[in-house]
Amino acid sequence: MTTGPSYSLDLELARYLDAAADLHGALFERPWNRPALEDLLSVSGTDGAAALVSDRTPRFAGFVLFRTLGDFSEILTLAVAPENRRQGIGRLLMEQAVHAARESGAERLVLEVQDGNRSAISLYESLGMTPFDRRRNYYKSGDGSHADAILMQLFLDN
Repeated sequence: MTTGPSYSLDLELARYLDAAADLHGALFERPWNRPALEDLLSVSGTDGAAALVSDRTPRFAGFVLFRTLGDFSEILTLAVAPENRRQGIGRLLMEQAVHAARESGAERLVLEVQDGNRSAISLYESLGMTPFDRRRNYYKSGDGSHADAILMQLFLDN
């Protein structure tokens, strides 16, 4: 009997900044490079986690970056490698961010997601997040088209 790969979290995202920057660059129109990620992680209240896939040798599969300021937490970015999607990695990363937000005393967790990104929106809704606002024409793609940002929130019971 064969089993699939296992997944784990490393709460020291700083160990994986090159891989995180490469993945962010492959997935986003306006990506953050390594220096930008380093700068973000240097800000008080900012943290992250890396997801690793291990079939034999652990390899980087995704990451989440978030920050907490007082009673408010924000997901700055969530990225999962295309070959590792629909395997629970995004959920694992988001659950870690929710846990960290609760532990830090945040009362609310927010994020923005591009309208039309159904898989991400479905994930966030399955975690109890609800839309509360919209930013019109927030995202601009390489072809010049625009898409709205949907702002979503989760009230945390501490």
